[in-house]
Amino acid sequence: MSAGASVALIFLIIQTIFVALVFFVLFAAMVYGMHKLRQVIARFMPKAQAFTQQVADVTQQISDKVASPFLWINSMTANTEGAIKAAIRRVMR
Repeated sequence: MSAGASVALIFLIIQTIFVALVFFVLFAAMVYGMHKLRQVIARFMPKAQAFTQQVADVTQQISDKVASPFLWINSMTANTEGAIKAAIRRVMR
């Protein structure tokens, strides 16, 4: 191997190491950022969970109020149908 080839190989290896170092630094920065983000989120997560639960409770209450007339109508229809069928059975005996 000639001296020129050795020098070229050294420069190629240095470039490869530099590119790998850039990716490693970016990866390390992302890991550090995620660590800091988890610390910040840990403070606000209970508040966010409480708010989400409150929204779910209010949504459930509104849903129950909206559905109650339909459930009542369905119940009355079923009761009426049952009474009519029972009356027809009594008459048919």
